[in-house]
Amino acid sequence: MWHLPPSNLQKWHLCQSQMVLDNPWCRVRRDTVQLPNGTLIDDYFVNMRPEIVMVLALTPQQEIIFVRQYRHGVQEILLELPAGTFFPDQESPTAAIRRELEEETGYQITNLLNLGCIYDNPVKDQSRLHLFLALDVTPTGKKAWDITEEIEMVLMPIAVVREQIFSGKIRVAGSLAALLLGLEKLSSLHFPLH
Repeated sequence: MWHLPPSNLQKWHLCQSQMVLDNPWCRVRRDTVQLPNGTLIDDYFVNMRPEIVMVLALTPQQEIIFVRQYRHGVQEILLELPAGTFFPDQESPTAAIRRELEEETGYQITNLLNLGCIYDNPVKDQSRLHLFLALDVTPTGKKAWDITEEIEMVLMPIAVVREQIFSGKIRVAGSLAALLLGLEKLSSLHFPLH
């Protein structure tokens, strides 16, 4: 088995931090850091956003639930897996994903598997993305969208997902990571993917 070789890299030294924007949905910190070579940087900005949960939700008919919605940051309508933000001091990731899936799609989770936790954008962002696989989700009809949400739900047969990824129809990084990990997990469970 291959092993990752040890690293000789050193962490940066945090000299000072100052909160420059403090909003529940967008907190920005300005750090003064010293690099290992001694260079001092006094304006390194770090976003401190809420945590994110995302789920590859699979229906008993072997369809993956996607949501299509407008994303103002890139000003495009995108296809992605159901996801949402949460505050870890108020809610667990599993409770958050159960809530988010039902709010966005009207489906509930019965069988939930943890796919892991990844960093969203570790260069300038502290946010982590908690990924899940939900099997045999069932409709409840209880949607509850936020004021900024207008969502179209898309049920995509699992057999065409890879084609949609490689044709560029699915372009959101978190969704691609969850699909990669989720499809691999399904394969290890001997789940038919075609």
